[in-house]
Amino acid sequence: MKIKNKKYILGVIIAVVLVILVLLVTKKTVIKPETSYYTGNISSAYSSKGNNSIINKVKTDLSTVVLKKNYGLPFFSQPVVSGDYSFLDTANYFQTYGVPHPNYQGATIKIDNTTGKVLWKTNLPNLVMNNPLVLSQLGLVIVSTGNDKFFNISKTKFNRGTGLSGVYALNISTGKIIWKFTVTNGQRKPTPAYSDGVIYTIGGNRMLYALDVHTGKVLWSLNYGSISSQAAPLLIGHNLYFGGSYPYYMFDVNIQTHKIVWKTNFSKMGVNSGLDDVIPAYSNGYIYTDAAKLVNNKTNSGYEYLYKINAQTGNIVWKINEGYGPLNLPHGAQMIGSVPTVSGSIVYVGSTATQKILAVNKNTGKIIWSIHSVGLNNKPFIVVGENLYFDNGLGNIQVYNKNTGKYLATRTTGGRVAVGGIFYANGKFYADNLSGDFYIFK
Repeated sequence: MKIKNKKYILGVIIAVVLVILVLLVTKKTVIKPETSYYTGNISSAYSSKGNNSIINKVKTDLSTVVLKKNYGLPFFSQPVVSGDYSFLDTANYFQTYGVPHPNYQGATIKIDNTTGKVLWKTNLPNLVMNNPLVLSQLGLVIVSTGNDKFFNISKTKFNRGTGLSGVYALNISTGKIIWKFTVTNGQRKPTPAYSDGVIYTIGGNRMLYALDVHTGKVLWSLNYGSISSQAAPLLIGHNLYFGGSYPYYMFDVNIQTHKIVWKTNFSKMGVNSGLDDVIPAYSNGYIYTDAAKLVNNKTNSGYEYLYKINAQTGNIVWKINEGYGPLNLPHGAQMIGSVPTVSGSIVYVGSTATQKILAVNKNTGKIIWSIHSVGLNNKPFIVVGENLYFDNGLGNIQVYNKNTGKYLATRTTGGRVAVGGIFYANGKFYADNLSGDFYIFK
């Protein structure tokens, strides 16, 4: 009887162990997106679940940390990589989270990607909140500066950006300022475009300037009549495409004739947010951009739209209503628009208003798939192989299957990733955040 009891007890123990093993294996194979911790409070938006941890066991290109270092600087730009070096922009936009700094200042730094050492830092007299333009072949780094404050220049007109704003050419090896072009009547925040020895800069004083890349001298200028806030212009051939606000227009400027080819009036369509903060995407003769229509000032809510535009005529080919929802960012500003990304026959776009990511057929405008993604879904996507990489604006880099939208993995970065999102080069991902961290993953 005792022997039978021992065998019975042993059998029960084995069965229990097997059940536990099955449960553990099943748990590993069930993949769920990280639940949101964003509540609309800025302190939670800048926080992180865990420190630099993979949320699940799925193997991704983010599984290895090559470099992680904190520099004590709030990074606002996407890292731009050239060879073994990264160039990052920083600004004291927030004295503390959510509190504007009384004296706007910024800087550009150069980092060695192997050691993390800062090779140089160049301070500038206004905010630096967009990507540096690295012209390694010319030995230059082009940086643009400016802030968000609006001010009146007449009773009927206003500009955006106070103090001294400008475009600066820095020596790529030393960080020394080679030349500067400055204005006091509007910011130069958007990253300039470059072609054949000429820098093209738009900004808060409704002016486009063409600058000699070697001297900063103004070659020609054009008053296009709208404000460009954050988004860089897109140069395709001889055509410069960009959005403006107050009034809201999409522009095509020919850089050879120095004239506006077409401008499409989005204000007439009810658009009143986002168009001037979105870098347009281009594919096969068409422009893709995102904008919003604020309809409820009390709740700061409205509709978000994705547009396809004929690049030759400015005519809208199709428009998608992405849905209705809150258009506010954590610090209270209205939504800055969602940057679309075109890969193959698909346009990928995030929606802050509806907390979704959409994959859209670029030819027909039909939604292929749509998934829920809580966050500030306004960053561009990176497509590598079958994977879609996306910074949700809350310190999480998420990975999806580009064809199905199936969620694969999340990596946290310890703080809200900078405005430009993540960068991909040489088989590695680069990210920085408002907490002063700089990461290299592979």
